[in-house]
Amino acid sequence: MTNSNSENTTVQVALRIRPLTQEDLVNLPSRFQRNVLSTSPFTPNQVIVHGDKKLTFNFDYVFGPETQQRDVYDISVRNMVDKFLEGFNVTILAYGQTSSGKTYTMGTSDSVSSIQESRGIIPRALHTLFSYISSAQFKSRKITMKVSFIEIYNEDLNDLLNDTDDDENKPQLLIREDSKGNIIWSGLQEIKVNSVEEVMGHLARGSLNRQVGATDMNSQSSRSHAIFSVTLCQQKQISTNGISSPTPLSRPSTPSTPTKLGSPPPRRLSKILDDGEWVTVTSKFNFVDLAGSERLKRTAVSGDRAKEGISINSGLLALGNVISALGDPSKARNTTHIPYRDSKLTRLLQDSLGGNAQTLMIACVSPAEYNISETINTLKYANRARNIKNSAIVNQEEAGWNDLEHLQILVLKLRAEIKSIRLSSGINGSCPATPISDLELLEEQLKELQNSYAELTQKYAKASAELTEYQDNFDTTKFEESKNLFDKSFQQNVEPVINEYDKSISELEQQLALTRTSLNNSEKLVHDNELKLYEAEELNEQNRGIIGDLKNKIARLIERGETTENY
Repeated sequence: MTNSNSENTTVQVALRIRPLTQEDLVNLPSRFQRNVLSTSPFTPNQVIVHGDKKLTFNFDYVFGPETQQRDVYDISVRNMVDKFLEGFNVTILAYGQTSSGKTYTMGTSDSVSSIQESRGIIPRALHTLFSYISSAQFKSRKITMKVSFIEIYNEDLNDLLNDTDDDENKPQLLIREDSKGNIIWSGLQEIKVNSVEEVMGHLARGSLNRQVGATDMNSQSSRSHAIFSVTLCQQKQISTNGISSPTPLSRPSTPSTPTKLGSPPPRRLSKILDDGEWVTVTSKFNFVDLAGSERLKRTAVSGDRAKEGISINSGLLALGNVISALGDPSKARNTTHIPYRDSKLTRLLQDSLGGNAQTLMIACVSPAEYNISETINTLKYANRARNIKNSAIVNQEEAGWNDLEHLQILVLKLRAEIKSIRLSSGINGSCPATPISDLELLEEQLKELQNSYAELTQKYAKASAELTEYQDNFDTTKFEESKNLFDKSFQQNVEPVINEYDKSISELEQQLALTRTSLNNSEKLVHDNELKLYEAEELNEQNRGIIGDLKNKIARLIERGETTENY
């Protein structure tokens, strides 16, 4: 693969503060409805938390409760669409507690009939994307677009666009890593699309298949993590001076050196076959809608909903550990291992966090004091994510280099051209004969291509044999069964611990409430005793005055009596 461009970037972070809803005013205790988040027009990318301690956080973008959907898209997302069209992988993920507005912001549940003003990031990005593709700039390119929709539910991968009811015949979804370290989702269905309406139809269909459920904090709570992906393949012609040619597509360039697969073809062959080189640019846009973190006590769930909550929190915990390992400077210096494999969520997002992608994290938070603990945790993780460094490259390669069928067709075509030139030179004397040097050049190039084709055929046969041997020795069914057994065992062991943890928290909160009540009573008693003491001191002072007066009167009486006796 030839990388024509690369960028070292950090993860961009946008904060979105949702407004207090009518449900908040009804369901939250009145004493906890106070707004604890504030922004300043003088520091637009800063948010202040007014809790027990005043905390300040800075992000790339900060959107207050009054911000509209269009503003969020235009300010923070639109430039990511431009990067996607240039050939970079792009990921936008929404992160935050349950009921903080992640799905609304992403637009995962939007459809064609959704109100224009309330449409989220996905439909707006698709409209921009198709308007670019329809422009004159892209008319000379051959463009193919595909979409996929994957769900992580209880650590199982589900294809939301596969409506087959027969689970046995559904392809198994696996996460693999190629030789270059890129993450591949094998078994996932990718559907070709040609319009915004088609994409929105698939998005709506996949959202209907997604796991949702009602909790005390959200009547339409997402019970799974979901990733909607758009893959764009562009074929364009690059002339020898590096300028894109507007001519229509023709056959792609091919390598002619059998010694090294993937090396550039010689100039003389490129000049004979074409005026320029055809390249294929493939990029992927991931829209990630994470399920929200939740506490079992507040959501008041049990049974399957509780297990879903445990699975959701486990995945988010693993994501938080990856963010900490990559983004916390104190840990990043001493950390050599990044725990991507701790969950399927972090494994799927491996390229997006510290890999080959341009990434935007949208942290969604609630301004209510009732949720201040979860809000501060979200702000801390988002702040750490700003330190994550990505190395994004344009995914570009010259077309036809690894295509055996294309090489075979090109060999046959060259043979036909040589035969035609020989006939023209020997039979039709009026036509100018092709110089012998050109014929020798073509024959030399033909031999080189034949050698390259033979080498590729051998490599393909060897790779096929190794793959077959590996598949024979590796029992994926047993591996998945053991993995599922481990996941179930993990949930069974973790669930009572979490329940006990919530129970302990509840008991501590009750003890704290009792202690506060007792403290208030003690303060009242101390105050009452201070008042009584003050009154007693005043009474004593009055009594001292009275006693002093009495002493004076007695002294005068004694003096008067002594005077009388003297007379």
